[in-house]
Amino acid sequence: MQQIIETAKMSTRGQVIIPKDIRDYIKAEENTIFTVVSLNKDTILMKKMDKKKLLTEFRNIRDSIKEKLSTEEINNEIRAHRKAYGSN
Repeated sequence: MQQIIETAKMSTRGQVIIPKDIRDYIKAEENTIFTVVSLNKDTILMKKMDKKKLLTEFRNIRDSIKEKLSTEEINNEIRAHRKAYGSN
């Protein structure tokens, strides 16, 4: 496994640029989605998301559910959750 070590600087808006060598190595293109996890106050971990794999996993979960919800039921649940927790 190749390991590339680079540095990055956070902007005043909280944006961090992933260095080009690393973007090229992981084949990250514009609009690539990453999951960011804090391990502790000094360490974060970023994982590139595979949208196709994620969709397949969600479809498999949906297909495995015996009692399926209608679109209306799902929307009602979302509205109820937002109302209960004060989000839009």
